[in-house]
Amino acid sequence: MKKFLLLILLIVNCQLSIVNVCAQPDKKAGLSLVKIATAKADGTTIGETTGFAIPSPAKEGAIEIVSPYTIFKQASKATVADAKGKTALAHRITGASDLYDVVRFTVDKATVAPLPVANAKLAVGSKAYILQPTGKGKTQTIDVTIGEAPEHSGLTYYTIYRPSDDALTGCPLLNGKGEVVGVIQRTADSQADKTYAIGIEFNEALTVSTMSAADPALQGILIPKQLPAAQEQASSYLYLLTKNTEDTLSYLANLGDFIEEFPEDFFGYTERAQYYAATKQYAYAEADLNNALEKCSEKADVHSAMSNIIYSINQSKAYNQYKDWDLNRALSEIEQAYSLNPTPLFLMQKGKCLYALKRYSEAVETYAEINSTRFRSSENLFCQSRALEMAGGDSTEVIALLDSAVMRFKRPLRPDAAPYLLYYANECNRYGFYKEAALGYQEYESLVGTKTLSDVFFYNKEQAELKARLYPQALNDIEKAISLKPQEYVYQIEKALIETRTGHFEEAIYTATQAQKLDPDDPDSYKLIGISLGELGRKVEARQNLQRAYELGDEQALEWINGMK
Repeated sequence: MKKFLLLILLIVNCQLSIVNVCAQPDKKAGLSLVKIATAKADGTTIGETTGFAIPSPAKEGAIEIVSPYTIFKQASKATVADAKGKTALAHRITGASDLYDVVRFTVDKATVAPLPVANAKLAVGSKAYILQPTGKGKTQTIDVTIGEAPEHSGLTYYTIYRPSDDALTGCPLLNGKGEVVGVIQRTADSQADKTYAIGIEFNEALTVSTMSAADPALQGILIPKQLPAAQEQASSYLYLLTKNTEDTLSYLANLGDFIEEFPEDFFGYTERAQYYAATKQYAYAEADLNNALEKCSEKADVHSAMSNIIYSINQSKAYNQYKDWDLNRALSEIEQAYSLNPTPLFLMQKGKCLYALKRYSEAVETYAEINSTRFRSSENLFCQSRALEMAGGDSTEVIALLDSAVMRFKRPLRPDAAPYLLYYANECNRYGFYKEAALGYQEYESLVGTKTLSDVFFYNKEQAELKARLYPQALNDIEKAISLKPQEYVYQIEKALIETRTGHFEEAIYTATQAQKLDPDDPDSYKLIGISLGELGRKVEARQNLQRAYELGDEQALEWINGMK
């Protein structure tokens, strides 16, 4: 009986040994490995590494390549060579992480068989295999044992107790079924006695979404990215891409992808047309806009985009007119858009065109119509005010519209109200509404901060306060102007003038004397000194200074002299 049991155990052990030996990846697995070389736009080589193919998570039957991220930084081109020496170019980046040092991408000619991706993670003590290319299309399988397998944020970090080897970076870590469980990563010199791999679960996190347009890892690669699958996300991604990248080649490629994927959406055509127009490729821009009108149902939006594009290029003095693309054509296009969809949004563009064509009265009517709707806003009130001013309208109405523009902002005011507030104050000052100007300047100063303002601002503010007879405020502001530009003669004279008007004659004499040092041949300083000396009863000195002012060309000084007689 004991001999029988021993025989059974021996047979079982043999079977287990056979199973353990047989649990090796298929020899064909080596065909899934590729060599990747990346280069910059000028052709400079960045680096080479190993990668491998897996089934595409986005498209059934397609493959994608997984590779270390490092050599893709600033890469404009990546060449993939399979085990048979056939090459293909990286087509679209589908995900990247500089933190995990992995990137995934599609190729333009997929000839590589993918490795299956494991669903289960490996436990500590499990047998695993590293699949490594050895050159000339051959590979070797390295048997390893998982030493550690901690998890962080849903990802497994495998530790293998064998010396690290940079040649293994990017190679797949497989289980006994030949399924990918991880990717070998580059090891720091301080940990060269171990080999590390990150679990293949990271693959699920590698995607291109709307916010990927601002992802430094993705934007650090200059190869075009895969658009998000959903139409709305794809258009949002493209919009954000214009704000976060200078890689125009990738941007154009993505616009082409969008048009191919969503041929009935006007967004792709009009965005690309805008790019072409901005780069003076007007024929291409026109072709895209015509295609949009032919293929897309939202024709009003296409006409609106066409108007915006033509209007924008006409703002440049360097623009050489293309066909009939002038401001009249821009106006015609937006009027067509409005006839198809009478929204105030299109009226705003019409107002801009009319103003640019100097048809100010019509622009006033257009903006008045907008401001009678829910689209009444600070910007539209401001535009109505400017058009009214240019049309020769009543200054009181101009100021009232500007006041309404400012009042549209909620209190306390935010920085976006600052330009409107400053313009309002300047216009009030210009048209003689000095108290309103002074209040406007003060509110603007409180909003943006005194330290951000120039001497010219404080001089303008002082002028409004002086004319509004707000002398203490005027004196305070001209002193601020002097502190910023003490060598400005005009500021010193303004201060002396305020001191004279407020009866501070000793101070006025001192200030005017300081001004005289800056410009000894200007009569104003002598006149103010003369007036102040006269008020202090020092008639002889007063006449001397007034006489000097008269000699320098100030006729009014003679009246003061005669007044003293």
